[in-house]
Amino acid sequence: MEVVTNHMDEKDFIDGWLNTQQPDATCPNLFVLSERENVRDLVLPAMHAVLKDHLIGLSIIEEMGGLKKAADVIRNKLPSYKTTRSGDLGEMLATEYVDQKTDYRVPIRRLRYKDDRQTTMRGDDVIAIRPGKKRNTQVLKVESKSRASLATAAIEDASAALLKNSARPNPSTLAFISTRLRETKRHAEAVLIERLQQHDLKDADIEHLLFTFSGNNPATILAPHAKTPRRPLISRLLVGIMVKDHQAFIKLVFEGIR
Repeated sequence: MEVVTNHMDEKDFIDGWLNTQQPDATCPNLFVLSERENVRDLVLPAMHAVLKDHLIGLSIIEEMGGLKKAADVIRNKLPSYKTTRSGDLGEMLATEYVDQKTDYRVPIRRLRYKDDRQTTMRGDDVIAIRPGKKRNTQVLKVESKSRASLATAAIEDASAALLKNSARPNPSTLAFISTRLRETKRHAEAVLIERLQQHDLKDADIEHLLFTFSGNNPATILAPHAKTPRRPLISRLLVGIMVKDHQAFIKLVFEGIR
């Protein structure tokens, strides 16, 4: 029985919380992550901090005077609908996976900009970038699905969404990101996003990530979608996080936030 005693930092909690496996030797781009034993109590504080950062911003909470003074704002930002909680947590985990486990970086926390806590964000779920050679900016387009019991239909929907806009990022999503970056004076990053809107992206500079968060093992459902239909030059990454008590875990995360 594995016992983990180290404190989990919110910046790299995924490795402390989850084991990573490649369950299909014929599908090297498929990764399934499942909970380690006896770590949930250790990961929850990190999860709570990360979720507050995604929904509000830890620096903003600090400016409000700390958690006690920001309590009402935090409560009013947290969704109470099950489906919205599930989707928000799935998108947060997808973002954290990209930042913690790949060399792409997600420029903004989109969940902060929801105008209603019970709604979902429109546009691409996650867009991440990395500077490439010869001034090229490479892009990771992500679709996230969160289900207690993941089924083929959800994966087909996500795969179809990745192919929208000629398999490229939604122009509205890119405009939204660059505007938010300009507002926070992150002009150099905004330039990279704006360059994506000014020039045609080559297939070689695009990668797709189909990300799932579910109570059942996603391996056999994800594997048939290992290749990007009609666009063989765009590589595709398949990642599924499995937490057996999916719905109970989501409730634990959201209702444990203080």
